[in-house]
Amino acid sequence: MEQSKHSEEEILRLGKKIIKELELVYTVNTLARWLGHYLAELMDNIDNCDSEVEKSELQKECCSVILEIWEKRERIPIEKPTEKLKPIIDVISLLKKNEHPFISHRFLSNNNLRNKNSNWFSFLEIVKNNSERIYRKSLISMISEELLEKDKKWIEEHGVFLSDDEKSVVEYLDSIKEIEISFGEKKDKDSSENEKLKKLFNEIESLIDEQKSFLMSLKKEFLKS
Repeated sequence: MEQSKHSEEEILRLGKKIIKELELVYTVNTLARWLGHYLAELMDNIDNCDSEVEKSELQKECCSVILEIWEKRERIPIEKPTEKLKPIIDVISLLKKNEHPFISHRFLSNNNLRNKNSNWFSFLEIVKNNSERIYRKSLISMISEELLEKDKKWIEEHGVFLSDDEKSVVEYLDSIKEIEISFGEKKDKDSSENEKLKKLFNEIESLIDEQKSFLMSLKKEFLKS
């Protein structure tokens, strides 16, 4: 266990976070209850120790235990950072690499083709841009604001213990968040939430209508000729 990568203060802070996460499943999980009590007891011993020498030894022991638990976090009953975001990580990877999931558009920079087919190119640009906006709006709308904020807090408080992939997925989602909305929870009684939903669907409909309108114009032009 390479403890030297992190300060004892950072590790002990992570330990307190793990205890809080374990407390969420105390009532239904024996392992969580035992592990939470065990870790809390180790940290209490540090606070109640009078000898600085003994306190230093207890901190090293406790840090070692915390890092061991963290290394094996996939086996313990806590909600891991970005765990609920995993289904969309592959999609996000495509977008981050600028590889559009619907169409390949690198040829749009070909000026020779553009000059010969200017109307078609204009239509393709609208399709590309609007599809990407629709895709991103729909993507971020699948993620609850509460979930995203929780993972952002993990990064802010314990980012040194997270992988680059865990941090980048949250940072990317936050960067494309155009509206604050959640499909994950039903809030029919909340009128402001309904307004957000209406805004989302109106924006998507508007983008689709724009594409259809241009397509109809293009169709009319070519069929007439």
